[in-house]
Amino acid sequence: MLTNLLTDDFASTKQLFIDLLDFSVEFEADWFISLVGPEGSKVGVMLRTSEFIPKAYQKPAQGVMITLVVDNVERYFDKARKLGLNILEEPKDLPYGQRRLLLIDASGALIDVSSPTAPLDPQYT
Repeated sequence: MLTNLLTDDFASTKQLFIDLLDFSVEFEADWFISLVGPEGSKVGVMLRTSEFIPKAYQKPAQGVMITLVVDNVERYFDKARKLGLNILEEPKDLPYGQRRLLLIDASGALIDVSSPTAPLDPQYT
């Protein structure tokens, strides 16, 4: 499965995944980029107004959250600040056993960078 983000700011979305999350470019065209993460995860970035996107769906992202589980969320928080990314929520511990950083991508998607802090609490399963 491949998740594609539709964005108006192609370069910004691409750079968030490359500069912050250490993804690399697998394929690039003027309307689409396929990015691969360090552990093989993939994400596509598409121009929202591309001729390949039906007009009715050429809207900013809403109701989308992409979660990346990492070993040390603080490292990504420091990096996100240095890159001037749109930080919605600084890292905080959540009751279900994760420490989470929330970013908003130029596409409008919510980017959740989380680190496990404890075994998953059965109350949240």
